[in-house]
Amino acid sequence: MTHREEAPDRKAHMADLSAARRTSLAGRSPHQVGQEKERAVLDWTYKWTWTSPSVAAIIGRDNQNGLAARLVRQGLLKKTRTESGGGQPGIPAYMLTLTREGVSRVERHLESQDQLLKYNPDPYRLNQSLLRHDILAQTTTAKALRDGSITEYLTLAQFRTAGRSGVKEPDVMWKTKLGDWIAVEIELSAKWGRDLDQFVDSYISGLGRTLQGKPRFSNLAIITDSKAILERYQKAFKPGAEYGDWDFDKHSKQWKSDFKLAVPEWVNAKILWKLLDHS
Repeated sequence: MTHREEAPDRKAHMADLSAARRTSLAGRSPHQVGQEKERAVLDWTYKWTWTSPSVAAIIGRDNQNGLAARLVRQGLLKKTRTESGGGQPGIPAYMLTLTREGVSRVERHLESQDQLLKYNPDPYRLNQSLLRHDILAQTTTAKALRDGSITEYLTLAQFRTAGRSGVKEPDVMWKTKLGDWIAVEIELSAKWGRDLDQFVDSYISGLGRTLQGKPRFSNLAIITDSKAILERYQKAFKPGAEYGDWDFDKHSKQWKSDFKLAVPEWVNAKILWKLLDHS
């Protein structure tokens, strides 16, 4: 094919890109769109405590991967190399955290004191053993937002600020288009014994619990990258499966399970299963 034959196709391609750009601006200036993208990444980092350059690119709709670097240059984000330095699968080479100026920028736009979080800008106090777990929670949430399958989310930092003691909180909560909340658990290692029993019991109780007449969450999503772990949890939540009812004995200072409970039939329809594909 000659250069002259390619030209009409190139013109059509450029016209499509121009139309897409006009649609994305939707009456806003490029500067306004840029500010909105920056704010989206800063807000995300505030709620999750930290993020990675790849997740920031999804949230900021940054195809050129320059947004995070620009925020670092502006002194709003700090880029810190992780302990593994990208040498372990699933763990990013760098993590992004807010600087004090970045925290101030986020909090300047908050409309209610209920949105304030106790943000610590020191990246070295993060538990790096949880980085793989946390980045999977962030990535699945970011993609669900981008794809339009959810409209809102709540993170652990937001749960902790709410101060709901004695309540089992999921890794993240997703709000669907219909207004329902889904509790999301990222499970990368198998639970056993009392830990598994209490996990099952807490979510059966949570799915049946209501706040102000409405379910606190209407579904549970269990996400893992291990087929074996997925099968283990599916077996644990199978209708009729038995699990221990545990109580802490103050006298012996030990946990005891005196009898068994059974998973009710209705729970099966309330659980969503997702096996991540890393191939």
